[in-house]
Amino acid sequence: MLGAVVAVLLVLSASLPDYGKNLSLNLGADLIGTIIVLFAVSPFMARVEGQRETVRDGFDRGGFIKRASDARREILILELWTDLLQGTYQDRFLESLREALRQQVKIKMLLLSPDARAAEQRADELLRQTNVVGDILDNLRVLHEFVHTGIPEVHRHNIDVRVYSALPPVQMYQVDTQVTVSFYPVNVTSWNATQYLTSPDSQLGKFVGDKFDELWKAGSTRSLDQFWKTTIIVDSGADRQTYDVGFVMSEEDTFISGQPIIAANAENGISGLVVRTFDDNVTGEQIGRGPFSLVTLEPSTEDYATVHNLFSRKYGEDNHVILKLVGGRKN
Repeated sequence: MLGAVVAVLLVLSASLPDYGKNLSLNLGADLIGTIIVLFAVSPFMARVEGQRETVRDGFDRGGFIKRASDARREILILELWTDLLQGTYQDRFLESLREALRQQVKIKMLLLSPDARAAEQRADELLRQTNVVGDILDNLRVLHEFVHTGIPEVHRHNIDVRVYSALPPVQMYQVDTQVTVSFYPVNVTSWNATQYLTSPDSQLGKFVGDKFDELWKAGSTRSLDQFWKTTIIVDSGADRQTYDVGFVMSEEDTFISGQPIIAANAENGISGLVVRTFDDNVTGEQIGRGPFSLVTLEPSTEDYATVHNLFSRKYGEDNHVILKLVGGRKN
C-alpha cells in the first residue's frame, strides 16, 4: 500500500517545476522517515498507547536541565539546534553541564551543520517562520565559548560537540538511562512535538542510539573546532603561507575572514594570489579544494548583508574583512 501511494505521488509530481532538484533534496529524508515510523517506531508507539506516562505533549526543558545536573555517567544530545541554548534556558542549561562535568560525566552533542542542505530543508518545513541557519550558528557560538572559556581546562576532554550534515529522522536527549525521543513534523519544532520517553535498551532506544553512533562517526561530520576554522594555503611565488581563518557558507560559496591574508600581502595586494582550502573531519580525512582566487566582498554587493550577518551569528564579532573564494574544485 505504501509503495503504491508513493508511486502515484511521484507520477503526479513529475510535471512540477524543479521536480528533479526537489526530489533529490526531499525524497530521501521524507520517504525514509515514513518507513522508519512504520517499521521501527510504530511497534513502540503501539505499546505505549496504554502507558501514557511514557508520552509527553512537549519537551520538558526544566526536567531535562535537572536530570543533566544530576547525571552520573553520560549526556547525549542529537538535535538540529536546541532552544536550551537560547533565551531564559541558556544559563541554567550551561550551569547544569558544568555540574555534570564536575562529576566527570561524558557529554556528547551532535548539532546540524548550518551549511548543510538539510538546514534549508528544515527551514522550508517550518514554513520559514524560524531562522534555522541563524539559530544553529547561535548554538554553535555559545558552545564554542562554553568549551573554550566557560569551563576549566581539566574538564574539556569530557565534552565533545560535533557538527553533522545529514538530516536525522529523530531528535534525542539522553541522560544516563532515560532517553527522550521526538520527530520533525512540518511546521512544528521538535521540542513542541510529541515526546517519547524510553530507555537505551528498548527497541526505540536502540534505534536512536544506532543513528547517533552513525552520525558521530560519519565522514561528513566535523568536530566543533574543525567547523570553526578552515585552513588556507596561499601560494605566492616561492613563499607558501598557511592561515587558519573563520569562514561561512552562503548558497554554494565560501567566504573567509581575510584580515591576516590581507595584512601579509599589503605590499602587493591579494589580486593574483592562488589559494587552496583544507578541512578535516572526525575520521581523520583531510579534504582539499582549489585553486581559488580571492575577491573582497564590498558592502555595496548584493550578498554582503547576508554574509556579514552569518559571520556575526557564528563568531559574535563585527570586524571581519570578508573575502570570497572564486573558482576551485574538490581535490
